[in-house]
Amino acid sequence: MNKPAISVVGLGFVGLSLALVNAKKGFFTVAIDNNEEKIKKNSSGKTPFYEPLLDSYLHYSIKSKMIHFTRDLHEILNTDITFVTVGTPPSKQGEIDLSQLKSVTNDLAKILKEKKKRHLVVIKSTVVPETTKIISKRFKNTNVGILVNPEFLREGSGIHDLLKPHLIVIGEENKKDGDALERYYLDFYEKPPEILRTSTTTAELIKYANNAFLATKISFINSIANICQNIPDSDVNTIAHAIGKDTRIGPLFLKAGPGFGGSCLPKDILGLIKFSEKFKDANILFKAVRQVNQNQPYRILEIMKEMGVLQRGKRVSILGLAFKNDTDDIRESVSIKLVNVLLKKGLDIRVHDPMALGNFRVLFGDKITYCTKIEECLEKSECCILLTDWKQYKKLRRINFIKKMKDVNIIDARRVLDQSKFQELNFRAIGLGSKIYR
Repeated sequence: MNKPAISVVGLGFVGLSLALVNAKKGFFTVAIDNNEEKIKKNSSGKTPFYEPLLDSYLHYSIKSKMIHFTRDLHEILNTDITFVTVGTPPSKQGEIDLSQLKSVTNDLAKILKEKKKRHLVVIKSTVVPETTKIISKRFKNTNVGILVNPEFLREGSGIHDLLKPHLIVIGEENKKDGDALERYYLDFYEKPPEILRTSTTTAELIKYANNAFLATKISFINSIANICQNIPDSDVNTIAHAIGKDTRIGPLFLKAGPGFGGSCLPKDILGLIKFSEKFKDANILFKAVRQVNQNQPYRILEIMKEMGVLQRGKRVSILGLAFKNDTDDIRESVSIKLVNVLLKKGLDIRVHDPMALGNFRVLFGDKITYCTKIEECLEKSECCILLTDWKQYKKLRRINFIKKMKDVNIIDARRVLDQSKFQELNFRAIGLGSKIYR
């Protein structure tokens, strides 16, 4: 039996990763985006953003001729399944912006109107509940099946998460279309994960519930860290380890830090708050989770004030700009919020990141100093703030700071340093969630 041909509309992090993995798995894939520069880059073997394994998958897909990049949406007619992965960013008011999705699905309905063979349109974009019900009306009197198939990809692990997902969710309007999408996944995986079949609305809400719960765990442990910050001889890492051993809780996403960022959690928690406003007090918890996260970066400023370094003219080194390691994504990153505040207070800011310097330069221009080496970033600094848990930062030792910094004040916002190795020295180092140690 021949494998179905796949088309992917929208080549951001999710879409490009999905297209390349399908091509590597032997599914001929048409990758579509309306951005001409992006299509040219991808066609020439260049990825527009950093993601582990993406380059090698792109080169393989092009060499094997299993992928075709195009701006022409009509080429979906040469495929059997279309995955829609366009962006659904927040509007200025915080509600989810469905304009890209509405535009694309409207065009798809027109193009597929005359197609006789059954065609599946699979919504992978994150949308609020009941969106797909509305969209499906556009495909009335066509031979098109509409499904919802939410993704659970982590930036920095996108390829891995596509190859080894914890669950496949299929939201369907009718069983035959759900069967067809399930057959695709049974062909895709040698050992298929659990496949959950449900309604389109439930599938949409599963995605929001998933991200809201992850955000809740992060804000919870940060709230505990903020208590530890004020109590001697208490440590949030130990507390997180202990409660993580409880199988009802689990250890993941219990790492205290400066707050969550990126393109998903902040957007989705706000989208869920806005969507559920019409249900009276259904969003109280979600509002609290968001408020904790918004306040968390300012804990760093409180520590800087305590250290005496939150003063005009003081030099501050920031290690880590991306919202997490293994990505160059700075969307909703704590680094942006922090640098904006420090600039207003007149501090001299030097920054380092293995991947995100270019993206950061677009935002801040010549207002700050960009360093390609950690040693350069630390030069004559009076405070160092670790914001991203890159591997190279975990390898830093006391001597790295002592040799270069003017005054050795360290704020380890990601708690990547071994606190025991930073004791008994005449400088101050602090991890969020513990008192200052020497």
